[in-house]
This record gives sequence, C-alpha cells and structure tokens, in this order.
Amino acid sequence: MRPKLFRDPIHDIISFELDDPVEGTLFDLICTPTFQRLRRIRQLGFAGLVYHGAEHSRFAHSLGVVHIARRMLNALSGDTELDDATRMEVLGAALLHDVGHGPFSHAIEKVTGAHHEVYTRRAILDEDGDLFPILASFSQSMPERIARYFGPRQDFPTDRQLWLDVVSSQLDADRQDYILRDGHTTGVKIGMYDLERILAMLTTYENKEADGERVTRLAVSYRAREAVEDYLIARFHMFKQVYLHKTVRAAEKMLEAVLRRGANLLADGVRWENIPDDPPLLRLLSGTELSTAQFLSVDDTDVWMMLKIWKDADDDALSRLSRGLLSRHLYKTIDLDKDDPVMVARVIDRANEVAVELGMDPDYAVLVDRASDTPYRPYDPSSPRLSAHIPVVERNGDVVPIEEGSDIVHLLGRDSYNTIRLCVPDEVRGRLTKSFPAYA
Repeated sequence: MRPKLFRDPIHDIISFELDDPVEGTLFDLICTPTFQRLRRIRQLGFAGLVYHGAEHSRFAHSLGVVHIARRMLNALSGDTELDDATRMEVLGAALLHDVGHGPFSHAIEKVTGAHHEVYTRRAILDEDGDLFPILASFSQSMPERIARYFGPRQDFPTDRQLWLDVVSSQLDADRQDYILRDGHTTGVKIGMYDLERILAMLTTYENKEADGERVTRLAVSYRAREAVEDYLIARFHMFKQVYLHKTVRAAEKMLEAVLRRGANLLADGVRWENIPDDPPLLRLLSGTELSTAQFLSVDDTDVWMMLKIWKDADDDALSRLSRGLLSRHLYKTIDLDKDDPVMVARVIDRANEVAVELGMDPDYAVLVDRASDTPYRPYDPSSPRLSAHIPVVERNGDVVPIEEGSDIVHLLGRDSYNTIRLCVPDEVRGRLTKSFPAYA
C-alpha cells in the first residue's frame, strides 16, 4: 500500500505506512472525529492577535509530535528493544496527547476546572468513543496502556519510564515540536534550535533507584550539550516573547472574565435568544458534568459563536468584553513591581475605585494577570524517579544532569520568569496612571 503523506511546514513529509500495524493504527486514529476536532482548536489561542501567522491548530502540532516521537524511538532502537506493542503505546500517547484540550484550553480550565489531561484519559478509555475500539483492536490492553501516560508520574510503571520520558519530560517530543512550530508561525526566530543534532545524540542510561532497582531513562550525549542549551534558551524566549506576551495575556484574561460572567449569569437564570437549547459550552460553564462525547463536541467555534451573541447582550460587562475580543479592542496592561506587594495592592485598589467611578464592575474591568515560567527544572535527588531533568552521558560514561556541565543551563535552572500585570480598559488605565505616574 502507498503510505499516507502529510506535507508539514516544519518536518516536510510526515508519512504513515499503512501496511505497518502500528502506523496503520495511528492513521486510523487520525481519521476519527475526535482527532479531526483538533483542526478546530488553535494551538496558540490568542497569539494570532499579535503574531498574525500563528493560526496553526493542535491537529498540526499533534502530527509533529508523533513524527518526532517516532524519530526518537528510531534513535533509541540500538539501545533498547522495541516491539510493536511498545511502539504503539508510545506513538499512540504522543499522537493523542492533546485530544482532551478544550477551546482556548487554559482559559476554559481556569473557569470550569475541566483539566485537559482528565479528558484525554476519558477520551481514550471511553468504550463508546471512536478511539477505544481502534486501540483495542490492536490489543485489549492498549487503551489502558496509553491512558496511563496522562496520569500521575509516580503511578507510571517503573520499567517503562524511558517511554514516558519520550512523551512527557523536559526533552519530550511535545516540546521539541511546539518550540519549532510556534517559532516558525510567529516569525520569532529565537524559537529555532538544532533538532537534528539532538535526535542524533539521543541515548539512554540506567538510573539506580533508592531500593536498588535500575531504571532505564532518556539522556543525550555530551556532543549535544550546546544543541540542548539552544533548545532550552529557545523555549525560555518563546515564553517571554509569545506565550506570556502582554497583549496575548490580556486577551486570555478577557476571555476568562467573559466566560466567568457568562457562567454567573447562567447561574442567575439568564438565557440568550438565537442559540440552541442547552448547548454543551453553556452546560460546561454552568458546572454541568458533561459526557466525554459532549465535551469533545466543543471547540473554538462554539466560543466565537457565543462571543458574537454576547456582544449584543444587555449586560454591560458581557457585551463589552465580547466586543473587545471580536474587534481586538483589548484591555491595556500595566506591569507591576512583583517585589513591592504593598504598591501592587495600592494600585489594584485604586484601579477598582476608578472602575466604579466609571460605572464598570471591577470584577470584570480590573483583571490581575500573574504569569510565570521556569526555563529548566534541575535534577532532584530526593525523587530521582519523578525527576524529568535532562541527563548527559559524558565522554567517560558518567551521567550528570546537564546543569552540572553547562553554565547556561545552571543559570536557567536558578531563574524564573515572573510578572504581575494589571489588565484594564483604556479609560481606567488613563486615570490610573494619573494617580501613579511611574506606571504611565
């Protein structure tokens, strides 16, 4: 059979050999409605409001992740045995890692508490869904084997830690794809790094547990040290320039606020005309427990539809926020001094007063954004099994955390990016800066 080909802007050709039992199963999963839904969920949410090329979907990203995971397995094949069942579980987990994401996932999660990994597990284990029968036809144990990749790390089988490292670690296939893909689509060149060098230098090592058990884990050769440094620096700058960009975060906080307002109005019995009866998005916002199928029916389209309806709502906060997101009339930001909590409290209090003076509800007009990222988590000897650091195999065979041989990574491991921003309407910001000229 001819392979199925996807032309990818990052990896060129991503192919699936249909006569291979693993790759044929992966392609069957790609063809399901559950996976195709990812075409309707943007990978970067509101980043397209700043970087207009950032319109790619979680579908494209997921294809990239399974492609890199497959290449990682190929690179490791000389160090460890790979049977079809192991290939299927690792590549299946890589492919399906995002299927539980809701629309604008992080905003939805903060408002509803519906965590994407919970729904990823549910989607895989749902016997009435479209993923389970495909996985079960490969082997009856496969749905459970893949679902455990999205549970607590401490519950994952000790003898399978290497495969978990491929799917979820500080050098996993997920990060290696999204850094390159997001850097490409946003045009942020700092997001580039030498993927080929890292893949060529992947290896394994045996880590000795406290009970004496030896566990195989993922590592890189010392020859890839500089490439991994570039990869970690690229991730750090992507967070600063893209993921935590002030305008992107302001839009995300506005979406959180409008969803919160919609949920509160629903709880008060408010309903809106020209919408289907009891749509899944509104049920989710009202706190109703959705079935897996109902949750997976919600995508970015549902959110945009509600914003278009809410922009004409009688409620001022709901309509103002919706119009702002639809027309890109976004709240303005003020960076506060995180090291001066007294001043932060004073500014927030004054912002609330200004909002009231202007006839606005401060709960929806004064939004506080606390954002943080840690570029690299160093090795934790107190829990080596749970530590997902990046080990390096030195020339003499010793295995050390990368931060021990890299001044750059050592500094990244001691650093963190933390900001506190106020997100407010322009007229609130104008009055606020008169009270605090330093923030003008």
